[in-house]
Amino acid sequence: MRSPSSPAALVLTFLLGACTSVALQSSAATDAPDADADPKDPAQPSAAKATVVALALAPSFTAPNGKATVAHLALGQNAYLGRLRMDAGAAVPVHRDPTEEYIHVLEGTGTMTIDGETHAIAPGTTIYMPANAEVSYQNGDQEMVALQVFAGPEPVAKYQAWTPAE
Repeated sequence: MRSPSSPAALVLTFLLGACTSVALQSSAATDAPDADADPKDPAQPSAAKATVVALALAPSFTAPNGKATVAHLALGQNAYLGRLRMDAGAAVPVHRDPTEEYIHVLEGTGTMTIDGETHAIAPGTTIYMPANAEVSYQNGDQEMVALQVFAGPEPVAKYQAWTPAE
């Protein structure tokens, strides 16, 4: 698997067009935005209007099992950025997302499995998951905090089952 050599290269790659395949596949990228769209609804793109969000004010949601939270930092028509936090020992079950996903680990350790290949994860690790890859994650014995990027808003819909955090 070929990946950017540093976090800075990853960000630059993302900013210069890592998500263009989603833009080409989605007519939503050229459609006019929905005037009734709620920018705080994680399932609705909000790229029509620029936003600046402090972490403390970002819409935040808790997993049904109570072991993880996600703060929606930015949701556009072609990408999503969130801050993911997981309790020690928590896990993400095997699943597939329809778009590329990146995770940059800020705190914690664990084990990421992508298409049957297992990787040790630690602070500073950046993970790239191709569209439709089979992935799972087992968190280590400390809280994990990471930045999560989806190429496209579709995978964010899974957070609709999460409860607004208090």
